[in-house]
Amino acid sequence: IQRALNGLYLSLASNDLYAENLGGGAIDVLGQRYKLSSEHSYYDLSEYKYTNDGPKETFEAIWKAAYKLIADCNEFLEQVPRHQDLLSQGNYKMMMGEALAIRTLLHFDMFRIFGPVYTEANKQEASIPYYSMVTDVTQPILSTEELVEHLFTDIDSAIVLLSKDVILADGVVKGEGFWDYRNLRLNYYAVWALKARMCWYLGDAYADEAYRIATALLEGKDPKTNEVNNFNTVFEPVSQNVAVTDRVFFSEELFALHNMKRTTVYKELFSSDLEDNNILLSTEDYMNKLFDEPNDYRWHSWEVATGRQTSGLMVFVKYVEQTENRNDPYLYEIQSMLRLSELYLIAAATAPDDATVTAWLEKLRMMRGYQSGMVGSDAQKVLRQEWEKEFYGEGQYYYFLKRNGKTSVSGPNGSKKPNYVIPLPESETNNRRD
Repeated sequence: IQRALNGLYLSLASNDLYAENLGGGAIDVLGQRYKLSSEHSYYDLSEYKYTNDGPKETFEAIWKAAYKLIADCNEFLEQVPRHQDLLSQGNYKMMMGEALAIRTLLHFDMFRIFGPVYTEANKQEASIPYYSMVTDVTQPILSTEELVEHLFTDIDSAIVLLSKDVILADGVVKGEGFWDYRNLRLNYYAVWALKARMCWYLGDAYADEAYRIATALLEGKDPKTNEVNNFNTVFEPVSQNVAVTDRVFFSEELFALHNMKRTTVYKELFSSDLEDNNILLSTEDYMNKLFDEPNDYRWHSWEVATGRQTSGLMVFVKYVEQTENRNDPYLYEIQSMLRLSELYLIAAATAPDDATVTAWLEKLRMMRGYQSGMVGSDAQKVLRQEWEKEFYGEGQYYYFLKRNGKTSVSGPNGSKKPNYVIPLPESETNNRRD
């Protein structure tokens, strides 16, 4: 049972899912994060040419991997109850909660990619199919409203199952036991944070709940009971000294993946050894405008490119192998999934007034090396910039753009008009009768 659960997490860290396509690769490219040559394999994707072969193959790979893993989650959720006498009741509930949360995460991200943004006006529009059982029968494509109901039922069930999570008493234990390193699992706090992300993304109808959950966690209180917990001692802002080498900010990871092939992904996407038609990089001009504070810890993820034909370029080094942490693979092989900083951004994005928006942004900026967190008069502009700076290589910025319906996206390749309507893959549409 433990090996089966580990297998679900290992599948999340595949290149078709979060190691590449849903991390620093395809989804980041949709957000205009990098400078690409016109010969790059991702170029058509950056131009939103979804019917061309390259983008079609990418979305096919994402879709197939996600729904294969959803089926694996369902297999786990159906089989484990038949053998629960082998487990303590507490361990049984945590394992079931984690598998259910993984299934929720996958459905939600497929919705964020292929479905519309939820609004009262379009909640009856088609979204994606939802699978809660192992079956070879094609399930119907649900309306957005129907899908959202299922997702909230699932995430709330996962929260209940994880309500006695060992992280609540022990925090993140760095050891070799199965229940150690709980921040590499969808633990109790991470599942609440996932719900906050869901509520934020679904817009005005759920904004108050997103704000309530995010602020409760940041204040060290259980969002369900309002009781004081150990959240603020388990997850701490990264320090300036640590941020130099730990560029994924391990102490802030609410949920991360152990990706044993992270260095390989770096070499295939970002390494300065790559030719211009294979590398994802940026420009000094663009990065200097984006990072307006020279002491910002996030600058450590970028270096000036050397030895290239074109000057004024910067390479992305967040995922380069860190020899300083070589003895701890949980530091140099980490793939971020949910971080402490996202709660600050969700709180800012759903705050009830401009003053509160500013206050949450200032707290985040002080965590990132700003000498003064002062935001100024345009808090919404800063909110967008902070979302862009915070999630380089993690895929989350594109969802911010789509959620807010941004009609123009600027990046190192200039300004583009995004297309948020990504067609379902042909492997899905060609095999449906509805």
